[in-house]
Amino acid sequence: MAIASTHGDEITRTTNAQTQSLRADDTTDASHFDVELGLVGTTLTNSSSKAVYPAGEQNGPSLPSTQEVPLELGSLLAEIIFVLACTAGQFIASMIVGHITVVQTIFREALGIPSTQTPWLIGSSLLASGLSVIVSGSLADLAPPKPFMVGAFLWQAAWNIVSAVAIRPDLKVVFFVARAMNGLAVGVLVTSSMSILGRVYNPGIRKTRVFSLMAAGSPLGFWIGCVQGGALSAHLPWIFGSTSIFLAVCALAAQLTVPALKPISDSFATEAPSLRQFDYAGAFLSSVGCSLILFGITQGSSAHWNPCTYCTIIAGFLMLGGFYFVEQRVTRPIVPNGIWRTPGFAALLISYFLGFGAYNGGWQFYAIQFWSRYQGASPLTVALYLLPNDIVGILAAWIVSKTLHIVPGHWIFITSMVCFALGPVFFLPQTPNTSYWALSMPGVALATFGPDMSFAAAAIFVTSSVPRSYQGSAGSLLVTVQNLTIAVMTSVSDSIGVKVDALPNGEIGLSGIKAIWWFGLASASAGALITGTMVRIPKAEEKEHVQ
Repeated sequence: MAIASTHGDEITRTTNAQTQSLRADDTTDASHFDVELGLVGTTLTNSSSKAVYPAGEQNGPSLPSTQEVPLELGSLLAEIIFVLACTAGQFIASMIVGHITVVQTIFREALGIPSTQTPWLIGSSLLASGLSVIVSGSLADLAPPKPFMVGAFLWQAAWNIVSAVAIRPDLKVVFFVARAMNGLAVGVLVTSSMSILGRVYNPGIRKTRVFSLMAAGSPLGFWIGCVQGGALSAHLPWIFGSTSIFLAVCALAAQLTVPALKPISDSFATEAPSLRQFDYAGAFLSSVGCSLILFGITQGSSAHWNPCTYCTIIAGFLMLGGFYFVEQRVTRPIVPNGIWRTPGFAALLISYFLGFGAYNGGWQFYAIQFWSRYQGASPLTVALYLLPNDIVGILAAWIVSKTLHIVPGHWIFITSMVCFALGPVFFLPQTPNTSYWALSMPGVALATFGPDMSFAAAAIFVTSSVPRSYQGSAGSLLVTVQNLTIAVMTSVSDSIGVKVDALPNGEIGLSGIKAIWWFGLASASAGALITGTMVRIPKAEEKEHVQ
């Protein structure tokens, strides 16, 4: 076995000796199985050799075409629990949104807030997540990520208890603070999870399946959150109490299965990064800049876009401009500068922004309002209406896991953009008397293919386009785009709806909702056009991380 190294034959002999030693430990196994991690069950096939180098800890030879359970995890059972614990980041990020979405009117009445402040029920957590996600992604690459992940679970469990006791008009400020604290932990969870998975798994089929499973956590979490909210609408504190128990279990699972990874160099010729290289100036400018933009956009509609709102947004963009110039001059930037030179990368982010925003801010949020206000559905019925979101989301992730190494990723991404557009297409013809089964059900089912296929394809492409030591940073970039697009598109949609059809009580009328759906359709179509002409994602293949 030959290893390319600048240190000559001595390193080669040493590595061969280590390899023989590791293989000697496995002589009791006459044969063993390679386990392909699927999304519905597992498939066992015979394999010919066992991986010697732990993914994410050493730089070894090229991996075989069929990857096995990473050595850091030890067994298939440990790997399953580990992947589920990492998937919990996406699951929880969507679940806390689902908690509020179907019962936002009930929460508004319980807290005694005006309708103009309703966007902050969700916006408070998004704002805090935007503040933490960029910083935590880089920190997860420069320090052991396991403590961040376990700590984030426990932090959220504690603040969910605070949320449970603060659902009262006299404690509404405490409630919004607790929601923000949950958002801080969400940013840490998602980026730490992507950093860990990106370092444990080399680019290839197994990584594709793991990241596809992570993508499936988003629709499942949103639906579970909606069901929790709908079922416990008469007992609001228990929405957060039951979530706190679940988070404590996740913390235990992460503590038992997540390997104690350390920062790692990208090649023999470089040293492993450390906290001494953390870009404090870039972290400050990027996190505060994104937070100002999110705050201004979320507050814009309720404040009727006054001069203070515009100044806040402009200040945010100025700080992001300063962030760009700082990143050109630091030793280790928050996001590697080379990723922007990857063909089609910027176009992919723009397409993702348009498509994901069309789904969340330009269709789904107002579809729920349509069911509740115009078709008279109860919160629990609305949650059940979203069941196809859960089932099809898992199916979509499974399709990506099976096809991304067969067809180029941009075809999957184009398909996701078309699916984003199908939500508005199926809802625009509806009236208050339209049956759920006639148009709503197929619309929800087909539109759900959009976020899961796009996230899986984008996450695999982004994390495979940067060195191993930048996995968390790459993940934080994708999550930042998600946070920004939800806030921006929801605010723009609300402004469109109010302009077209504002009711006396401040809510948006049916004509305004349909105008928003037209906007969502146009946005998703633009994303599909950009993807088809400018984005090229190669098929997934077994390889080492880029240097």
